[in-house]
Amino acid sequence: MKLLFPLLLACLLLTSSLFAQDAPKREIGLRLTDFSSFGLVYKKQLQENTFRRYRLAFGNLSANFIQNNNLIGFSVGGAAGKEKRRTITDKLQFVYGTELIASLSLNSSNTGSLTVSDGNGASTTYTGSSLLIVTPSVGVGFVLGAQYNLNARWYVSAELIPAITASGSFGSGTALYRFQAGFNSSSAGLTGAYRF
Repeated sequence: MKLLFPLLLACLLLTSSLFAQDAPKREIGLRLTDFSSFGLVYKKQLQENTFRRYRLAFGNLSANFIQNNNLIGFSVGGAAGKEKRRTITDKLQFVYGTELIASLSLNSSNTGSLTVSDGNGASTTYTGSSLLIVTPSVGVGFVLGAQYNLNARWYVSAELIPAITASGSFGSGTALYRFQAGFNSSSAGLTGAYRF
C-alpha cells in the first residue's frame, strides 16, 4: 500500500511528460482582410506539413428602417480545404492548397429598390415592393501564401486566395446568374494563429 502512491505518482509524471512532448496538431486563428472584415480559421494536422483547414470567412446582419420602409440583409460564408506547407527556412514556410467556398445572402425590402452586392465589387439593383432576394454562391479557391513561425505555439501568415465562383440571385420573379474568376483585394489576408 505504501508503494502504491509513489508508483501512481511515477506513472502520472511519466505519462504527462510523454504527452508534453507531442507536437500541437491543431491551430486556431483570426484572419483579417481589412480593418473591418475578419474571420476565424481552424486547422487540423492530417500528416506532417499537411492540414485540413476551415474558414468562417464572413457574416453580416444589417437592418435599415426609414419611415415605413425597411431594408434587411443577412449573409454568411465559409470555406473548407486542404493546405500543404513547404519549408523555406527554419521559421518561414510556403503555404499552398485549395478550398471549397460557399456563401448565402438574403436581402429583403418592403418597398422601393434593392441593390444586391455579389461580394466581388459588382452589384445588381431590383425594383418593386416586398422584395426578397436569395443569393447562393459556390466556388473553388486557391491558397497561396507564406507563414512565419514566431515560436512553437504562435505564427503569422499572409495569403492570397484567388477563386472561381458561380452564383445566382433569385426572387421577385427574376433570376440572375454570375460566373467570376480571378481575385481582388478581399482575397488577400493576414492571419495570426495559435497551435494547441
